[in-house]
Amino acid sequence: MLKNINRLRDNRSFNRAYKNGRRINGRYVLLFVTANETAHNRFGIVTSKKTGKAVARNLYKRRLRAILEKEMDRLSGSHDVVVVARHNIGEASFEALQKDMLIVLRKAGLC
Repeated sequence: MLKNINRLRDNRSFNRAYKNGRRINGRYVLLFVTANETAHNRFGIVTSKKTGKAVARNLYKRRLRAILEKEMDRLSGSHDVVVVARHNIGEASFEALQKDMLIVLRKAGLC
């Protein structure tokens, strides 16, 4: 579970990342990255109904949180990151999703 200080909670933060953030595409995820004023990274995870029903969406969110939690020590900087699950995330195994997430985080300059 991500710590509270590492979570994006309010709509204002999500909207700022969407509007002002850099967009980085991956095969299964899409990132919006923007700088923040805090001393740590904050993450928000979004899954739409295009990815599946509620049980599937929650599974994808748990997987993405687990990957972020595992890589948290390697991530640098102070950014707000919105992770958007793409419609084809259901096709990915955990290993493939982890690999794609690491590639996208590297492109964003967080790893």
